[in-house]
Amino acid sequence: MLEEVNSYRNIIDYMFLLRIIKYSKLRLIKLFESSTMDLSHIKSIKKDALTKILLSKKKSNLDYFNKISNLYNFNPNEGEYTDLEKLVKHCIQNHIAIMTPFNKGIPKLLQILPPERRDLVFIKGSMKDDDLKSYSICGTRTPTKDAIIKTKQISGKLAQCNFTLINGFAKGVDIEAFKGANMQNGRYIGVLASGVENVYPPENKQYVQLVIEKGALISQSLIWNRVTKFSLQMRNRFSAQLSLGSIFIEGNYKSGTKWQYKFAKEAGRPVFYLEPKDWNHDNSHVLKMIKDGGGIEIKNDLSNIDEIIDALNAEFAKRSEAFKD
Repeated sequence: MLEEVNSYRNIIDYMFLLRIIKYSKLRLIKLFESSTMDLSHIKSIKKDALTKILLSKKKSNLDYFNKISNLYNFNPNEGEYTDLEKLVKHCIQNHIAIMTPFNKGIPKLLQILPPERRDLVFIKGSMKDDDLKSYSICGTRTPTKDAIIKTKQISGKLAQCNFTLINGFAKGVDIEAFKGANMQNGRYIGVLASGVENVYPPENKQYVQLVIEKGALISQSLIWNRVTKFSLQMRNRFSAQLSLGSIFIEGNYKSGTKWQYKFAKEAGRPVFYLEPKDWNHDNSHVLKMIKDGGGIEIKNDLSNIDEIIDALNAEFAKRSEAFKD
């Protein structure tokens, strides 16, 4: 096991500098492009050269210069570093993949992201090339009965058309979409705001085995991390960017669903919304926002669902072309 952990040494060192010491993602990615790079090699780089690599002009203050100096006196037996060694050992034993920008064999779905967006990803389960044909369904944690029915119908139909469902594995719309896709043997990728070994919400732990049999749970958080407000937003960014398009099914004015809408628009992805039965319901707040922003409507009776599938297939054709170049 020690030999296996040592084979991850550059990843452990990268995680330590990125998540514990908190150096710039982009600068660390550049530094760790070489597969042989680790802390022992960093110590062999002259201080002036290392300073130019790791520090920007904006962060050229005394604290940051001291951080550089501390690397040369670093003790690998320190608590936070040994915690990362234990984390990697657990990942090896439990078949949790650790992806960084400089890994070989990064799943194609992650390759569509710029390196700084896939700086660190934990994968429990499997990601396949077929997952490039992916979309998202997201919405409120407290959906109406009509929304639950339509969510399952939409995700089931898209599973039949070989689309992989991606969402935040949250209570409510997210998990109902998973159930609908699962009934049609569809693939699913749950993007967690917590670590993959600390599933949130806890009531969804009952579905974990089903998920990893037909897809994966993935997270940019360290595997035992708890949810934070920031990690919830980053989960929505991740989900929106990986998806060909996002389908929104209800969301009130407090709903985090609006973050997925924001990030989907930023990424240039098409956005769709299910026509609600009652536009005056609190859960129609996000849908009104999307409608006013030019989103594409899915009729409540799903009479135009084939048009939505055609639109997603058109996006998939563009994505597929990019991988041919």
